[in-house]
Amino acid sequence: MAEEQGGFFSGIGDAVKGAVDTVERQGRKLVGALQETVTPDTPEQGALKRNAQKNYQYEFINYPSNLGDVRHPYYITFFINIQDLSKFKKDSSGRSIVAVNGQNQPIQSTVAINQQGRPGLQRNFKGTNIGFGRKTSRTKTAIRLYMPDTLSWSYQNQFRDVSLSGHPLGKAAGLAAGGVSLIKSVMEGGLQGGLANLNTNEKRGLAGEFGLGTLLGDSGQGLSAVGLALNPQIDVIYETPELRRFNFEFAFAPRSASEGRTVQKIIKAFKFHSAPEILHNGGAFGRYFVPPSDFDIEFSVNSMGKISTCVLENVTIDYGPTGSAFYPDGSPVHARLTLQFRELEYITKDLIEERGY
Repeated sequence: MAEEQGGFFSGIGDAVKGAVDTVERQGRKLVGALQETVTPDTPEQGALKRNAQKNYQYEFINYPSNLGDVRHPYYITFFINIQDLSKFKKDSSGRSIVAVNGQNQPIQSTVAINQQGRPGLQRNFKGTNIGFGRKTSRTKTAIRLYMPDTLSWSYQNQFRDVSLSGHPLGKAAGLAAGGVSLIKSVMEGGLQGGLANLNTNEKRGLAGEFGLGTLLGDSGQGLSAVGLALNPQIDVIYETPELRRFNFEFAFAPRSASEGRTVQKIIKAFKFHSAPEILHNGGAFGRYFVPPSDFDIEFSVNSMGKISTCVLENVTIDYGPTGSAFYPDGSPVHARLTLQFRELEYITKDLIEERGY
């Protein structure tokens, strides 16, 4: 009887072992299949991933936490330039938050670097912080986010329509073409007879504002009396380029409370640096603002061209894009952040050709 029980349990053990072996083999096959379906990093993606994980002298706040892997190989970086007059250039422990270069000098904004050696007034007097140049320094903290789905901006210029007929030279030309004939005809037959005696070309010559427009008015009725209408002779005159604007929208869906706290940190940073502060020097009685920080925006790929230094005109936060939900510590489960930037310098041929804008 004991031998039969031993054989029975031995058979059960063999069956269980066989089932475990089968599951293990199937698991190895599944892992192998998954590995084959995941595209390995290209050399370029590998470099981007390593670059995203480096800190250099900056403290990068990253979202998502796996930024730089095969699922999020490309990213956008927001460098922050704080005002030199800001009392927040030092943290609560009194340490400077300003990043420095190899010469231990504060890192300048992109627009300040672009203005060096170029004609223009957007600069400070040498060795001072006085002038029309930016008065900011780069902070050690920067924000890196995944590349947004929509990346669209325009290069716009302003032109103005100008009537050549209304210009003094146009008026003079209009008078010259028919004025002499009109004077001669009026002397011979009076105004009515003089107008009737003018040929078609002479009438056209007097259709300018200084010609028949002066005699009959430009409302249309007067010129219509002699079968004419004023030709405005429009030309298009160039005025100025427009400063570019950039809109970025980011959807946050943190996978943990820790990543949720990172999202809160990112949102707070944009809110904080888009706000002004009141100058505290003991004697200004709150009369003056210190302007908000500005931003330098860089992409991990250069095919879209560069963006110069920008101000952050608008920050919009939606804490319930799919309905309100929060982690136990109060971090939002979902959030949507919309940022509207405005560039601080015109994009010229020089910047496009020499610096890749």
